[in-house]
Parts: sequence; structure tokens; C-alpha cells
Amino acid sequence: MDAELDAEPPCLADLNDDLLRKIASRLAESDLASAVALKRCSSRFKDLATPLVANAVSRINTKWRDAADKIGMKGAARIRGGLERNEVLTTLALPHNNIGAEGVAAIAEALRGNAVLTTLDLSGNEICGIDEDGDGEYDASGIVALADALKVNGVLTTLNLANNQIRDQGAAAIAEALRGNGVVTELDISWNQIGPTGATVIADALRVNGVLTTLNLRYNGIGNEGAAALGEALRGNGVLTNLNLGQNYNIGDEGAKALASVLRVNGVLTELDIGWNSIGPEGGVAIAEALRCNGVLTNLELMGNNVGDEGATALASALRVNGVLKSINLEYNKLGDEGKGAIWDAVSGRLGFEMVG
Repeated sequence: MDAELDAEPPCLADLNDDLLRKIASRLAESDLASAVALKRCSSRFKDLATPLVANAVSRINTKWRDAADKIGMKGAARIRGGLERNEVLTTLALPHNNIGAEGVAAIAEALRGNAVLTTLDLSGNEICGIDEDGDGEYDASGIVALADALKVNGVLTTLNLANNQIRDQGAAAIAEALRGNGVVTELDISWNQIGPTGATVIADALRVNGVLTTLNLRYNGIGNEGAAALGEALRGNGVLTNLNLGQNYNIGDEGAKALASVLRVNGVLTELDIGWNSIGPEGGVAIAEALRCNGVLTNLELMGNNVGDEGATALASALRVNGVLKSINLEYNKLGDEGKGAIWDAVSGRLGFEMVG
């Protein structure tokens, strides 16, 4: 059964406490669970946490948006109890529930012995004690506990830790886990205040990790130093196919040139996002030169940079000989008529090519 219990009536938010307890009791007896999502969950639904995670109904997506309260640490502890008994749940999404460091540590403990959960979304949960505005006291205990669990968990393949302000210390913990983890294929650590140091330790882990295919580092502050480190790691990495470095704002021409040098030799990366990174004409030309000999990249996101007509003309020239790239976004790059015309002339007649900007 597929079902979504949303904020629109009829929904669980309209039910009285008595009926909610009865639902929780019935859910505890079910054995068909495969996916559960609890988003911005009101405190009235905390009693549902354990039975939902332990059993629930097939493919339920329970979302209560903009509720007054959230699951919090105590709710996460109850979810831990459910995960420890769970034998069927494969997907658990708990975005924006104020779980905190203690809460994620509880979930991490359950992951050590859980043998079925493959997808976990803990985005926006202040797991290091810092909220979206940067307020709070940093506490790495939760992210360290989660990283330690990843070292021994052999089934989780997709992990979303976006918007948790894990910073460089948290990135280092995750990087250490990636060195020994052989199952996580998708990792989202966007919006986490990760700087050059954090990006560098992640890059070092990519040199030895042979399974991660998708890495999202969007909206951090990795700088040209972090971009260069990631680029060097990709020279020997033969599995990463999707890299998102968008909105780091400070990669610049030097970072773009470092990544371009890797695109010349990397034979697996198919999607690269370096939008909104202060890349000018020099960086645009470097990327263009790399595209002349790259035979695998299919999607390139350059939105919000400043490559100008010089960069666009170079990219157009590269596109005339590159037959692999299927989409490029050059919106908000200060292109004049010359640059736009050159790009459109280069791709006109190419069936299925997507050009933005």
C-alpha cells in the first residue's frame, strides 16, 4: 500500500490523542514496513515513532509540515528502539526534527546492529548543536558516533546529512568512516560550513574509497584549496560519477583550473556542478580546454559565474569537438551577444542537447 499522510485533511494532525494511540498500537502489530519519513513532526506523534520504525505499513510517507514541535532527542531515542527490532524497514527520513547530538548518537547506536536500513535522511537536525542561524554550542559527539557506526554498518547506501553545520571536525569524522566503509554510495553533506580543511580530508578519503558514486558538497566554503584537493583525488578515483560543488562561492579561477586538469584524465565523472563559484573567463577557458579531450562528462553546471564572452567562446569551440556533453547551464554568466551566439551556433542541430543561458 502506498500512502502519504500530509498536512492536508484528512491527516493524523486532525485526530485526537486516543485515536493516535490506537493507531500506534495497530502499527506495532504490522510487519510490512519499508519506508518511513517523519518531517517536522509534532510532539503529539512521538508515540508513533517506535511502531512506525519497527513495523508500520508499506511505503508510508508520514509528513507533518510546520508543526509546533519536533521529534527531538527523546523521539530519536524511541526510534532507536524501533530500529534495533526492525527487520524490514529500508528507508527512514527524519528531516528537520531537532534531533540534536544526543538523538543522532542514539540512532547511530541502532545502526551498528541494523542489517536492513539502506537509506537515512537526517538533514536539518542540528546534530552538532548549531542551528541554521549559527547559534548554539558546537558538539561533535553525535556526528562522531554516527561516523563510528558507519565503520561497522554494512547495509546503509544513502546518507543525507545536509544542513547540520557539521563543519570541518564533522567532515573529518565522516571522512575517516569513508576510508573503511564499503557500502555508502550517496552522501549529501551540503550546507554544513565545511571549509578547505574539511574538503581536503574528504578528498583524502576518496583516494581509497571505492564505492561512493555521488557526493554533494554544495553550499559550503571549500575554496580553491578544497577544490584542488578534490580534483587531485579524482585523478585516481574510478567510481565517483556525480560531484556537486555549487554555491561554494570561492572556488574561483584557480579552483576551476585544478578541476579542469582532472577532467582531462578522469574517465568516470558524468555530472559536475560548479555553479556560483566566482569563476571568471580564465577558469571558463580552462574548463573549455578540458572538454576538448573529456569523453564522459554529460552534464555541466556553470550557472552564476562570470565566464563572460571569452569563456563562452572557448566553451563553444570545445563543444564543436566534444560529442558527449548533453547539457550545460551558463545562466547569469554576463554573456554578451558574441558569447551567446557562439554557444548556440556550436550546439544547434544537436539532438537532445540542453542549453540554459
